[in-house]
This record gives sequence, structure tokens and C-alpha cells, in this order.
Amino acid sequence: MITPKQFLESFFQEKASVYSAANLHLAPVYEKYFGGQLSKRTSGFMLGNKETEFDEVKQSADSATAITRQHFRTADLRTRYHLASFGETWKIVGIDRECFTCRATGQAGGSQCQMCAGEGWIDYGKNS
Repeated sequence: MITPKQFLESFFQEKASVYSAANLHLAPVYEKYFGGQLSKRTSGFMLGNKETEFDEVKQSADSATAITRQHFRTADLRTRYHLASFGETWKIVGIDRECFTCRATGQAGGSQCQMCAGEGWIDYGKNS
């Protein structure tokens, strides 16, 4: 069985390939519809695919978590992937983002963070 890290690396690589193909189709659309200063910034509207680094990967018999980091100009975006084993492979069963308010500490302003309810992570798959 491949490792959780290898599984996620494959996912990121395949996603990057799809984004690249989609961007080939988006460029002429933006060129057609954008004008003025906006037409000079079409690259900012393309599907982004920042390089992903692994901060931590933890694995048990049938589950794993991996925390990744993507660098942006003013901050890093950390994402936590929850994986479950499915036969000889893995499946992503949950994705959380680091809380921007408390930066994954669960504390903000000397008390429990209201944004993430003290969890430090926000599950954007839930109705928030």
C-alpha cells in the first residue's frame, strides 16, 4: 500500500494537471470579457496551484492525517487532510483549514477562539 504522503502527492499532481488544462481554456475567456486594468491582471484569476509542502503526516492502521502548507505573499495556508484506508489505497474523507483568527491555537484575545470554537481548525465541508 502506498503511504498517505504518496497518495496526497499524487492527488496534488493530478489536480495541478487539471488546473493547467482548465487555465488554457480560461485565458481566452478572460481576454474576451475583461477590459481596462483588469485585462492586465488575468493571471490572478487563473486556477491557482501553489506548491504544497508537508508539515506533518500521522498514520495509524486504517487512518491518517496530513498537514500541508502553501505559501502566499502575506501568509501561509495550512490544510489538514483526513484519510481513511480503502483496500490498497487511501481516500480523503475530510479537509480542514487552519483558523486564521487563532492560527490553530484555539485561543484568541485570551479566551477560546470564537471563529473555530477553540478547535484551531475549521471544517469548511460543514455548514458554517
